[in-house]
Amino acid sequence: MTEMFDIRLAALKDCASVADMSNNLHVELDYDNPPHSPHSIEQMMFGPRPLIESLIAFHGEHPVGQAIFQPFYNPDHSVPGLWMTELYVAPDFRSAKVGKQLMVALAKLALDRNYVSIWWSVLQSNEAACRFYQRLGARNSGAVQYEIDGEILTALARGNGPELPVNVAP
Repeated sequence: MTEMFDIRLAALKDCASVADMSNNLHVELDYDNPPHSPHSIEQMMFGPRPLIESLIAFHGEHPVGQAIFQPFYNPDHSVPGLWMTELYVAPDFRSAKVGKQLMVALAKLALDRNYVSIWWSVLQSNEAACRFYQRLGARNSGAVQYEIDGEILTALARGNGPELPVNVAP
């Protein structure tokens, strides 16, 4: 029988746990200098312009996983959707179905809020995550995610971004 975990929306008192789990995910994905602090999470979740929310899975009193998400405009349907920015499960609980329970809770929340879809991205190199999402029935949308940040973002905002050659497949 699958163990059930207590899953609820994060509260102000959970900011340190949200930051810790997000930083753990960054470390696992080999990112240097994980960026999250309890203060940064508090600002993002409960500050003057909240941007994200988190569902947290608890084993007793201990957080063992989370799904961070935010609403977005789904242009395919012209209605809101839900964008999951992170799904994290502590290594010791990865075979305990925490991830699936978080995704079920996220799906219920999406429907309760009249969101038409859940979107997320995953690194292609994270084969275990790709297999997990496929087992849930998710499909690869074929979209490619791009990012501009740092000096290139600043240059683009000034109107003088680099004009680099574009590699286009024939």
